[in-house]
Amino acid sequence: TAEGKDWAQCLLGRNYHHGISGLAQNEHKAESLFRSSADQGYSNAQYFLGVIEEKRGNDSETFQLFQAAASQGYMAALSRLAMYYLRGEFVEQDDMEAVRIATVSARLQNANPRANLVLGHYFAFGGGGLDRSMVRSVHYLKRAIGEFDLNPDTTRRYAAALINISSSYYPECATPPSGDNNW
Repeated sequence: TAEGKDWAQCLLGRNYHHGISGLAQNEHKAESLFRSSADQGYSNAQYFLGVIEEKRGNDSETFQLFQAAASQGYMAALSRLAMYYLRGEFVEQDDMEAVRIATVSARLQNANPRANLVLGHYFAFGGGGLDRSMVRSVHYLKRAIGEFDLNPDTTRRYAAALINISSSYYPECATPPSGDNNW
């Protein structure tokens, strides 16, 4: 039985969430298992539950869950927090904190796309205690792009990021391709 075993509850929750390992997809059971595991302090479950709460628009709970997972070094939670501080989502916008969290995340694992994106942004525009450096910006953005499974949505978002950075140096790059408002 998975009861009382945080990791087993989380794994079972993922199986229900995705409808795999012979289990029918059941979001209610998945959430219940994630919550039980998260309440025991399991960072993976805190993160997965945070994703569920984010989709529901529960800003305060989302941030608390990601923060709890990040405090244990959970990579995806760290990179989400860095993005939140960068954008001022769920928290007051804070360049220094975004850079601090992104640097921690990027150091824990080089293959952290969101952390690399945040660092690429700050090197492109300056801020967060970093000086502008197009070379470093492109370095981190290339790492971010190369580390994602490049589905069309991801490609579009990171192409937009590169265009935004390019436009800071080359204003003629600021206009998206003819009439494409999805950039």
